[in-house]
Amino acid sequence: MTAHAPGPSIFRNRNFVLFLTGQAISTQGLWIEKIAMSWLAWSLTGSAFWTGLIAALHFAPVFVLGPIFGVLADRVDLRRAAIFLNFLMACTSFFLMALSFGGHVTVGAMVAIATCNGILGSATTPVRLSLVPAIVPREYMSRAVTYAAMNFNLSRLVGPAIGGVVIAWFDVGTAFLLNALSYLPFIVVMMLVDINAVRSPEMRQRRIWSALIDGARYAIANPMIRAMLLLSCVIAIIGRGMLELMPVFAEAAYDSGVTGLGILSSAGGLGAVISTFVLSRTKSDPQSFQRVAAIGAFLSGAALLALCFCPWFELAAFLVALAGFGLTAVGVGSQTALQLTVDNTLRGRVMSFWSATSFGGVALGGTVLGAISQWTDIRITAGGAGLLIMLVALLAIWRFGRAGSQEMPVAE
Repeated sequence: MTAHAPGPSIFRNRNFVLFLTGQAISTQGLWIEKIAMSWLAWSLTGSAFWTGLIAALHFAPVFVLGPIFGVLADRVDLRRAAIFLNFLMACTSFFLMALSFGGHVTVGAMVAIATCNGILGSATTPVRLSLVPAIVPREYMSRAVTYAAMNFNLSRLVGPAIGGVVIAWFDVGTAFLLNALSYLPFIVVMMLVDINAVRSPEMRQRRIWSALIDGARYAIANPMIRAMLLLSCVIAIIGRGMLELMPVFAEAAYDSGVTGLGILSSAGGLGAVISTFVLSRTKSDPQSFQRVAAIGAFLSGAALLALCFCPWFELAAFLVALAGFGLTAVGVGSQTALQLTVDNTLRGRVMSFWSATSFGGVALGGTVLGAISQWTDIRITAGGAGLLIMLVALLAIWRFGRAGSQEMPVAE
């Protein structure tokens, strides 16, 4: 991976420090609520189906609604949209907290709230991804994107642990309360930061469908954007979808139960955190980040293929960490390459395509790979997924190598 000489510290930028602080608090709450909802669903039903469905509903809506919300992100006031959406998410958490404390939680209520959260998440993601370039100067953009991703992966490591302690010492209602309160600092931050977002006057007059088609044509016509979207989609479905089956892997392959699941989940999160540290040292241009994404895809595929033959749990934990490293390199590398390339007037739409493929693909992949694992060994599923990812990664590396001498268009 290509390193660069350190420039002025991004942590001297007031806007970014405020944004990162608010996001750090809210994402911790998000993961606390995620584990609390999974635990509550399992406690209420004892059903893996309902537990998996409620988890999937947090991501599935983005696959369909994400691009539509991306059009809206290109025409609305980002500050007001972020405040409004975070307020609504806080309201759903307060409502779930009230149901929990009152002992009135039902499976139907959890499905409805998970669906609402999935829809709100679909709207929030393109707004959040459009905010980073709007609050920091261009020379800070790649570092801002990678540090924001680092924060997300750290919260994925720490948030569930905090949630588990809160549930054990108190109850799930307290976990929902913490998540509801976690949105409030981000709302305050959105009132304080300076936002410089370009909005085309005619965008407000365009029909949503025609604006969406324009965004799709722009993405398809640009070779780098097209390649990054395809790569992130394949990796989300096959790679991240495979990691969604870690509970099955821990129990069926290594008979390690919930303790083993915790170790494997933490290993994947640790690999993701290390990956974002490495990415923060990558040269700030689209070509460097697309190479990082392709290499990360190959590493994750190799790790999953090795899991097919791995007899020791300790080695499996290392391989899951390597997979987490590679998958994060794909996610953050593709996101940063897109952010550095896309035209500002189309940013919300293009980044919504990325979020639809990245997050929606996880829900689709987990479901499909889970079904495949029902009639074959989980190790064979992992090996097949890893081999396919390696082939896709090698194709991407070859294509990017051929295009390396051509100058990529860069956002104004």
